[in-house]
Amino acid sequence: EDMPRTTVAGIGIEYELLGEVGRPAAVVIPGGRYSMQSPGIGEMGAALAAGGRRVLLWDRPNCGASDIAFEDDSEAKMHARILVELVRQLDLGPVAAVGGSAGSRV
Repeated sequence: EDMPRTTVAGIGIEYELLGEVGRPAAVVIPGGRYSMQSPGIGEMGAALAAGGRRVLLWDRPNCGASDIAFEDDSEAKMHARILVELVRQLDLGPVAAVGGSAGSRV
């Protein structure tokens, strides 16, 4: 199944939105090089949505189906910058960030 895709600062980003429009938003940020398709990520998103959140699942640049990119001083800084712009594009802010490992640095 194809996921929605958008371009953020010239980088193609794959994402999925769960839950009802207008609910408080949360973003799930997988750790390591894991994608939003990794076991447990979709289930966590579904549980957050069932609890009343609008949930953004996304593949960071260099992870999953999003584009490869080498920008900024660090990869974590690039991921954070892209996430802020993605949240703005999707009109989700403010969001609660849920992440582990490399995802928590974003």
